[in-house]
Formats: sequence, C-alpha cells, structure tokens
Amino acid sequence: MKVSFGKIIFLFGLGLIVGQAAQAQDIELDKIVVTPLRYGENIEGTTSTVTAFGASELEEGKAKGESVKDILVDAPGVDIVQSGAFGGPVSVFTRGTNSGQTQIMIDNVRVYDPIATNGALNLAHLSLTNLERIEVVNGPQSVLYGSDAMGGVINILTKKGSGKPTVSFLSSAGTYNSYRQEFESSGRVGNFTYSLGAAHFQTRGISKLKNTSERDPSENSSLSVRADYDLNLQNTVGLIGRFTDARYKYDDSVGLRDDPDLIGKEKQVSLSSYYESKLNDRWSQKLQLSYMQDDRRDADDKDPQYPSNYLRDWYQGENYQLDWQNTIKLAEFDTLIAGFDYQRESGAYYYYSEGAFGPFEAIFPKVTSNTRAYYLENLIHLNDAFHLNLGTRLNDHSHAGFHQVYKVDANYLFKTGTKIKGGWGTAFKAPTLYQLYAIADPFYGGGGNPALKPEESSTYEVGIEQSLFSDKIKFGLTYFHTDIKNLIDAVYNPVTYFTENYANVGKARIFGYESVLTVSPLDNLKFEFGYTWQDTENRDTGDELLRRPKNKCFSRIQYSPIDKLKFGLSLLYKGKRMDSGSRSLKAYTKIDLDASYKLNAYAQVFAAISNIAAESYSEVRNYAEPGRMISGGLKLSF
Repeated sequence: MKVSFGKIIFLFGLGLIVGQAAQAQDIELDKIVVTPLRYGENIEGTTSTVTAFGASELEEGKAKGESVKDILVDAPGVDIVQSGAFGGPVSVFTRGTNSGQTQIMIDNVRVYDPIATNGALNLAHLSLTNLERIEVVNGPQSVLYGSDAMGGVINILTKKGSGKPTVSFLSSAGTYNSYRQEFESSGRVGNFTYSLGAAHFQTRGISKLKNTSERDPSENSSLSVRADYDLNLQNTVGLIGRFTDARYKYDDSVGLRDDPDLIGKEKQVSLSSYYESKLNDRWSQKLQLSYMQDDRRDADDKDPQYPSNYLRDWYQGENYQLDWQNTIKLAEFDTLIAGFDYQRESGAYYYYSEGAFGPFEAIFPKVTSNTRAYYLENLIHLNDAFHLNLGTRLNDHSHAGFHQVYKVDANYLFKTGTKIKGGWGTAFKAPTLYQLYAIADPFYGGGGNPALKPEESSTYEVGIEQSLFSDKIKFGLTYFHTDIKNLIDAVYNPVTYFTENYANVGKARIFGYESVLTVSPLDNLKFEFGYTWQDTENRDTGDELLRRPKNKCFSRIQYSPIDKLKFGLSLLYKGKRMDSGSRSLKAYTKIDLDASYKLNAYAQVFAAISNIAAESYSEVRNYAEPGRMISGGLKLSF
C-alpha cells in the first residue's frame, strides 16, 4: 500500500518555515509534564488539555483510601464507571468516547487487556502505591501513542528515587471492615536510585447488585519497584515493574441474584527496561523494552441454592513492546521527535459452564497480531509565546492493515496571561483479538470477524486559558467536537434472536466543552472547580451513548489553618445518563470530607468521610454503590 510521505514532508517543512522567524529564548520550567509531547515540557506551554495529579494529590488520595480510578474522577472530560463497588470492572470514558478508546499507560508503556472484548484495562485494582504523578491528556493522541488514543491518554508514572533514602508505613481502617496497609521506600545511593512500594487492601464490601443482601468481599495486593542507574552524565539505564493480584466475589448479573460461590480473580503485570542516552547537546534517544500481561479467571461451584450452575474460565493476554524514540533539537526554537514502535500481542481463553441449557465449552487457541509504526512530530516554540506542533504516524497492523493519522495544534500566550489554543487531529483503534477471532456462542452468537477495519475519529478543539493576579486565579475553557466511524459492534437481530458477528457498523458524534477554575486567595486556602458538558449521539439510532452524563461537575476546597492541619471538602455531581434497555440513571451529588494532622516530623494521622449525605445512586443499572463510609489511619515516615 502506498504511503503518503508527501504529507509528512509538508508538515515537517511547514514547521521549519515558521521556525525561521524565531529568536531563541530559554523556557522557564514550572510544572513539568511528559505525556503530551513525549518529553519534559512546561504545562503552561502545552497545546493540549492536560490534567496533572502530582505527589501531594496522590498522598491525599492515599489518606482518603482512594485508588487510581478515584483520582481520575476529578479530571475534566473523564468519566469513571464501575459495575459494582469493591472489585467490579471499571470503564473509562474520555470526552464521551467508548471504553477502550482511551489509552492507559504505566511509565509510557501501553497497558490493556488484549483478550477483552474492547481491549480496555480494568482499573478496579490499581493502587496509588509508589506513584509520582498521573497525567491525563484529552483529545486524539494516536500520532505519538498509536491505537486506542482516540479520547485521550492516561499516563501513570512510577516514583523515581532521589535524595536520602526514606521509609514510610501507612495503615488505615474503615467502614465495611475495610483495611489498608502500605510500605514505601525510595532514595539515591551514589549513581543508583530506587523506589519500592507494596500495598494490600481488603474489605467485606457490599452486595454488587441492588436488592440483594449477601456481601461480596474483595481484596488486592500490589507491588511496585523502580531502579535507575546513571552510567555517566550522558547515559542512564533503568528497570520498572508493577504487579497486582486481586480476588473478589460478585453476583449473577443475568438472573440479578446473589450467588454464594461466584468468584473472580485478576492478575496484572507490567515490566519495562530502558536505556536513555544523550548523544550530544542536540540529540538524545531512549530505547524502551516492555512486557505486560493480564490474566482473568472466574469460578462458580454447584451449591444447594443453584445446584446446576458450574463455571470455570480463564482469559490471558500479553503484549511485548519496543519503542525507540529520538529527540533532536534542530534549532533553539525547533525540536523533532521521531521514533519506531513495535508491538506483538497475543491472547487465548477457555470457557466451560453448566446450567439450565446444558454444558457449553469454548476453547480459544492462542492468536497473535503485530504492529509496526513510525511516528514523527515537529515542535516549534517561539519566544515562549507561540507553540506549534505538527505530527503524523504510519501504522501497519498485521490484520487491520496500514493506517495513517495526523495532528496539528497550536497556542499563543499573550503578555496579559491569556492563552488561546486550538487543534485538529485524527486517531484510530485497531480491532481487538477478541473482535477478530472470538468463538460464537451457540445460543447467542457474537463471533469474531477477521475482516474488521480500525475504528477512526476526527477531532477539532479550540480553547482559552487566563491567569490573573500572579496565578492566584486560573481559568480554562475548551470546546471539542469528535466524529467517529467504523465503530465495531456485534448487533442483535430481533427477528432471528441471534447476535451477528462483529462488524464495522457504527458512527458517533460527540461535542462539548470542559472548563476549570482554580482560585488561591491565600497560601493556605485553595478552591478548585471543574465542569464538563457534552452531547453524545449514536448516528445510526439517534440515541445518546450509554453511561455518559451530559453534565459533570467537580469542586474541592482545601484549607490549612495551621501548618500541621489540613482540611478538604469535595463535591461531585453527575447528571442523568442513559443505560441499557433505554433506562436512565438518575443524577446524584456526592460530598466527601477529609482531614490530616502532622503529629511530629515522623507521624501523621488522617481521617475521611465519603458520601456524607449517604446518597443512593448507581453508575450502572442494577448495581449498588456504597453509602456513607468513614475511615482513618496513621502514616509513619523516616
């Protein structure tokens, strides 16, 4: 297939022409993010909409008993939906796109479930232990990150050790017999830096389904490690790993009833090693090799309540990835990012069940796919005021074929503190192994289709940001519009009562705006507010896309009357959402309160009340959410 290299040359040449008018000026670093451009950049200069949760926000989250999914709830344009609290699967919808159309990474490594229907990673069990920051970039990011990055990317970054070695212990307890323990250590010894974290959480939980009484306990353990070694001033090598092991009970979602023996297990592994080299003052490169695995299992034994029900299954997917990135400074105002990305994914599953309709067995042998991609982005920064990014990616998938995407965005910062920005980009999602090769159910259908094409999107956005009174007031507003085609689905046929094989059958249109406001009138007082309005439409049926609220609002007030004492009050509002069966989920408001007190240089106590008003609500139809929860604990640091 012919490659459109002419378009690449045009984008690259345009960047050089614009850059010739610039004079070099050093960038004064403020808050650095790495995800939007694949290298460290001042967040004030980024052309994308970026939300960064730093070390302080993550530490506050730990004190409140939160995990990664809970932190992401506060990000504008991001909706987190969990099918049953305490271990139920979690879906991420960014800017109204489908679950699976947001790429999730751990330290720039793609993590997902290769054998899941839509390939989405289940975030239910991912803890905050040993994390340094979480960066969320809204909008199409396939140029730099490839498949899945249609709605945006979420990059979860492991802590890098620095300074004198430290050790910390955290322990907390709360409602529903919930207990959490965590250990962390990090530091530098000569040219070697390290960080290590281990955490465990367990709870008796609540019943996953509404109108059922049996509690569904859940527990998970996490281990995170990072080691970096400076060979010299120009060369660094490192190893990063994360392991999660979860076990949870859940209910029969078909019969909407308790099941005393239904158990789910999931293991997630992410490993990567890297070599980073600064060849000279203008050229640096990074080679990263990574591996990830997701292993899910379900079991249901026969019991007196359901003597005919029996289940055993397992789903295992893995991905090997090689990424070679080169960052070349063509001039003081002009940087080129060029790289090669190779991925090899594989998956297999086994399913056996017995029930009212007799036994059923499905054996899905191991299948694989390979992806080779070349990406190129030209970054122009003029006098710390004008930023222009132009990029393209050539992607070759072993089953879905060749695909090319583009992106151009820019911003301009006025001396008044006003920043205007805008951009356009395309993105894609390759069909999953399950969608390509799934074995059709003899009763319901829904088999794979090797002829599937990638899902495709086109997005444009414009926005404005304003900073006032030495950054004591910050405001941002972004409008976005996305059109999606070739959506993959297995459509139910009401005439034959059978579900067709997966096919490219859908189109969608999404538009809306995201707004943020931060006010810090005093050093010890901060107010944050975020509001997202979006309108989603299935272009084939005219219906709203499921479980995406039209209105979402988040606000938080933080106050520290003295240095040792901190209070936080948070509010989350979600408007009505459509769910399956043309049923709507009611709007709800959830209010949380948290506090911490530093006893001395080594000890800190903390407490939190979640859902103060005991609001009754559901994120997914028929699934329950916890009421008021109270927790408290102690952290020791040395």
